[in-house]
Amino acid sequence: MNAFLQLKEEEEERFVTHYQDEVRSKVQARLRTVHFISDVLDHFFPKLSDTVTVMMGGDVIDPEDVYLTVREEDFPDRHRPAGPGDNLDDGPIR
Repeated sequence: MNAFLQLKEEEEERFVTHYQDEVRSKVQARLRTVHFISDVLDHFFPKLSDTVTVMMGGDVIDPEDVYLTVREEDFPDRHRPAGPGDNLDDGPIR
């Protein structure tokens, strides 16, 4: 057998016995981290872009059956505080 082939086989055996489990655990840890980050990005950014679009006056990008909004009709019993468009006949503001 060639000395180089024998050296190659010895290095492969040394890797399998000494380093294979350590390398496997490091790769699995990195894959779990990347998987977690990609899940967060996959769930967070579509909602964020949709929220920003609605806040800027646009329409919902991906309308769902139930989209959480607050309308005045939902709370008929509540007294609404005076806003800048309300005409108050109480006199001038001091």
